[in-house]
Amino acid sequence: MIRYIRIRPLPVIILCVTLNLPPLAHLHADENPVKVAFIGVYFDGLNEKSQDKISNDFLAMLQLEPSLAVTTPDEVERLIGSGRVKVLLKENSKDSLFHLAALLEVDHVFAAKVSNESKDTNQVILVGSFSRYDRWTGASYSYSILKFYQNFHEDLKLIKEQFVTSILPRKETILSKWPFFVVAGLAVIGIFFLLFTKTTGGEDDRPPGDPTES
Repeated sequence: MIRYIRIRPLPVIILCVTLNLPPLAHLHADENPVKVAFIGVYFDGLNEKSQDKISNDFLAMLQLEPSLAVTTPDEVERLIGSGRVKVLLKENSKDSLFHLAALLEVDHVFAAKVSNESKDTNQVILVGSFSRYDRWTGASYSYSILKFYQNFHEDLKLIKEQFVTSILPRKETILSKWPFFVVAGLAVIGIFFLLFTKTTGGEDDRPPGDPTES
């Protein structure tokens, strides 16, 4: 006996809607940026030009990351005063910096200390540290700086990898979208079962002229 396919309109509509839904992962595309504050650098033994260069390099390292919302040293000074900032940088007190993170409503606070330990007036040797304080975990991390001034970019690269990249939101990959593909796949399979229903009996399913079984 010839079998006929009956197409149901409602499953067709559901199928079209399902296939045009955006991936679920896209719902989180506009995540809030990570909030950080760079309060500055405590310097010792460096001229003003060198201080400005190092401070700007640290700040640019953060500001060039589009996923970070950066509170600058100038903004911090306006909020708590330059005198308070100098004390924080010099003392490098964890408790005080965690308190500052809460005050500024940021996720992380960055601070640095850099001095010139060279005895040669024609050479600058940078010695110090770059620190990150994580408000929500209560953890702090410090990178030891020891470089000739002209090679400081090497330390800056490592600091970015270890202290900045590690707090950036993770970028979505195809693997992060697997729940959507699983759900969509199951939906499509189910809809096809409903869409293509095979029928084998009943006069309504026979075309005109089909012989009647005896």
